[in-house]
Amino acid sequence: MSNARTSAGSTLSVFAGSPATYDKAGFEQLNFTEVAEITDLGEFGREYNQVTHSPVKNRRIVKRKGSYNEGSISLPMARDASDAGQKILTAASLSDDSYSYCIRLQDGSRFFFTAQCMSFKTSVGGVDSITGKTAQLEIDGEIVEGDVVSFTLEYIAGANGSIQGVAEQVVLQGANGAPVFAQAAQGFSFQKWSDDKAANPRVDVDVKANLAVTASFVAV
Repeated sequence: MSNARTSAGSTLSVFAGSPATYDKAGFEQLNFTEVAEITDLGEFGREYNQVTHSPVKNRRIVKRKGSYNEGSISLPMARDASDAGQKILTAASLSDDSYSYCIRLQDGSRFFFTAQCMSFKTSVGGVDSITGKTAQLEIDGEIVEGDVVSFTLEYIAGANGSIQGVAEQVVLQGANGAPVFAQAAQGFSFQKWSDDKAANPRVDVDVKANLAVTASFVAV
């Protein structure tokens, strides 16, 4: 079976600053903020300049790798003036400092790097256009790949009720869980979850830790 995946669900997040140590552990300590409404994450990765030598004797051009560039990313998105991530990009475009970025793919793979935000332009377009923004990032540090991290969400029914939906879920870090519903037995009603949340149905979003909660029910 192929392991190919679509890009749907991929995200880019930003942090205003650099990690204490430029490695996986350093980046994972940062409190990244997701940038909303991105429509294309483009491509990124190291590219070498070609160095050539043309010996007279055999005329064959000798090719070697010279200096390299970690690349650049152009990020088109719909403008959202209230989005926290886009506000950080605005600050990055006005700063001489490098900011930290994390790209997370659908399968949970993460890529960390620092970059200079060279511009964050507004695109208005015509009457049938969505007002857009485009950030131009010039990657200025090594691209560091992080581990795939996932957490378990467990929903338990107390006495006189049951769980409707997937009661045990494995969710990638930063992703959202699937909705679950605490169904009360006849003569009872849902009261709350053991973490004092009262939402029912319940959806846990931006998951960053394991979770186990129990639904409680009371007689009516």
